[in-house]
Amino acid sequence: MPPPPRTSAVRRAARAVTPRRRSGATASSRRRGGLWRYLAILGPGLIAANAGNDAGGVFTYSNTGAKYGFSLLWTVIPTLIALIVVQEMVARLGVMTGKGLMDLIRERFGVAWTLFASLVVVVANGGTTLAEFAGVAAALGLLGVPIPVAVIGAALMIGVITLRGNRRLVERIFLALGLAFVSYIITAIAVHPDWSAVARDSVVPGLNPHGTPTNAYLADVIALLGTSITPYMQLYLQSSIVDKGTTEKDYRYVVADVVSGSIFAEMVAAFIIITTGSTLFLHGAAGQGVDSAQTAAQALAPLAGAHASQLFAVGLLGASLLAAAVLPLSTAFVVCEAFGAERSLQNRFAEARLFFTLLIGLLVLGAGIILIPRVPLAGVAIGTQTLDGILLPVLLVFIILLANDRRLLGRRCNGRIYNTVAVALATLLGLLSLFLLASTLFPSLVR
Repeated sequence: MPPPPRTSAVRRAARAVTPRRRSGATASSRRRGGLWRYLAILGPGLIAANAGNDAGGVFTYSNTGAKYGFSLLWTVIPTLIALIVVQEMVARLGVMTGKGLMDLIRERFGVAWTLFASLVVVVANGGTTLAEFAGVAAALGLLGVPIPVAVIGAALMIGVITLRGNRRLVERIFLALGLAFVSYIITAIAVHPDWSAVARDSVVPGLNPHGTPTNAYLADVIALLGTSITPYMQLYLQSSIVDKGTTEKDYRYVVADVVSGSIFAEMVAAFIIITTGSTLFLHGAAGQGVDSAQTAAQALAPLAGAHASQLFAVGLLGASLLAAAVLPLSTAFVVCEAFGAERSLQNRFAEARLFFTLLIGLLVLGAGIILIPRVPLAGVAIGTQTLDGILLPVLLVFIILLANDRRLLGRRCNGRIYNTVAVALATLLGLLSLFLLASTLFPSLVR
């Protein structure tokens, strides 16, 4: 006996079942594929943002918390927004053009402007490299390691990793160093801050508290911005994206990397301020600050316990090692891009002699100067952060102009919001820097 004919309702139901299963399986596969692709792209944004929280950054945040308490926590959210905007512009330029920043400056503005921009970067990076090795010496000194052993050992380790390792290995090591920043979050929780005061001061500006002289206050604000958004971060980010071969189809994952890295980096900055604001500010450092990150770590021991001091030192070590590696890399990328020379961690030494010579030369110079007796390590650290804040507007002008060039980016060029934030940041830093210079040279003009 033949089977009964299937009704139209039954046929519609039968057709609907299979496609739903197939669609669900496809969506699940896409989600898994998207996650794996994000993990594959992850790296440059997170590394660049974390590198900004270097030895000078740790000292700057520590000094801010010790000197002002939570009063300057309000700068974290605006800085986060500015950091995301700047990093995204740079990442977009790298993804869409496949070229580094100096390559684009040379093609768009000519050789003279390229040399000028390169000089700005080399000056800023050279000074900051010294601060990173100062941080290595201070951190390992707190853990009982002699300064010569700490500095020479760190330089050798970084040199071997970059010379002998490939790009993927170097990137994984940099990401692993970033885990040291978690120690600052743990330390901040351990000192039991007044979280209601933290929340209030994170959104309510505290302008020039405690009667701090105007030029000193402006220097501290510029240093906060300068250490969070540094020239070398942007150069490393774009060059690393290009070196990795990232294309436009991965743009959204690159943005996710930049945003997540920026959020984590600014969280770390906030927790360092919270730690020292909850301890050192309340025990004699108010209005005066500290003279080094090492002093801050040592002062935590009697106030929050030996473990807090050791965790602070571990974070300082990770921060210093990460930036001490990224700085020579970004400088080598910049100079080689300016002169059109080979520059990639994928190359062998014989294929990119200038690139690797510059990288090793900066490591030797940075480590060697720090070994000179009586070098003012704290002065080097805070001075380079202020220098970064002063030089950043110069680099930002190039980035903004390039990000608005439709010939380069087409539909991906800057929108109104990006231009508003980027131009406001460059203008603010420029005005603050000029005011700081004027107040330093002519203190009678500023009350």
